Amino acid sequence: MEHPVEEEFIVVWKRLRFLLVLLVAFYCGGCFGGKDRPVTVYTYSSFPAILSENIVAHFREEYQVEVEFKSFSDTGPILNQLAQEKKNPQADVVIGLDNNYLPKALELGVLEPYKPQAVDRIRPDLIFDPESNLIPFDYGYVVFNYDSERLAQVPTSHRDLLDPFYKGQIIIENPLTSSPGQVFLLTTIALYGEDGYLDYWRALKPNLLTITPGWDEAYGIFTSGEAPLVVSYGASPVYHFLYEDSERYKALVLDDGAYAQIEGIGIVKDTPYQKNARRLVDYVLSTEFQALIPETQFMYPVRSDLELPASFRVAARANRLFNLPPSEVAANLKRWLSAWEQVMNE
Repeated sequence: MEHPVEEEFIVVWKRLRFLLVLLVAFYCGGCFGGKDRPVTVYTYSSFPAILSENIVAHFREEYQVEVEFKSFSDTGPILNQLAQEKKNPQADVVIGLDNNYLPKALELGVLEPYKPQAVDRIRPDLIFDPESNLIPFDYGYVVFNYDSERLAQVPTSHRDLLDPFYKGQIIIENPLTSSPGQVFLLTTIALYGEDGYLDYWRALKPNLLTITPGWDEAYGIFTSGEAPLVVSYGASPVYHFLYEDSERYKALVLDDGAYAQIEGIGIVKDTPYQKNARRLVDYVLSTEFQALIPETQFMYPVRSDLELPASFRVAARANRLFNLPPSEVAANLKRWLSAWEQVMNE
């Protein structure tokens, strides 16, 4: 007959041993790939499913790690979400913050630097952050696109857009919430200076059909036929050429130039999945992934050792760039946006 104290000891020991097994299983599960907690990527809603699916499949096959994507209407909301979650990050990687959003991202302190393996393959003139908080992964020209079947008078300059002929025929994105919208605002500042850009917007305002929160909404209104001019990307016509066998929608390079938008990928500060976050950055810069960008993302790859597909003959060609110095944008962007908002609310 066992002593009652011995019986109680045995019961307690069995329970402790069971709990110990559970704890070991939990921690080892995290050590060997963390399959129960996916790596989370924040991006914009127009990021192509084929690219996100490619990343998910690659990580499952190579590392037995799950990756989840959470999308937002545009880059502004992404940055706001990262700021709200700064003390308790819910994302590990962010895709889509561009060169114009870098100053705000650095001010908020939501990114941490990482120098990728393929950094020497990135075109040097595309690197906008020497500290590698944001690493370029694609770029494109933000220009107007037009519907060649509905626009009878094609403008050749930004000044032409002020003609009353274009009343209600122009769609733009909000520079407070949209990356291409912000680039278009910067284009007007580059062309007309601080003394003239607000007057330009006052004159342009009557010709605007609408100002949308993001690119998705704007381009959808454009292709539905509600207006024949929209702020978009220089390679947007490639999509219609490839998938609709149509050259109806064309890129419009005004004043013989364009502002280049360089999109970045970055690691979220204090992510618990450092290793897999770095792996993801490196994969996005690999030749395998970069080769997918032109005909899925309809942007230009950043690697200097890749050739563009033949379909890019219908993409925009800019002979000069309007890009302002990053330091000037960083010092003035908040003030420029505020002044623009006041003018549009007049």
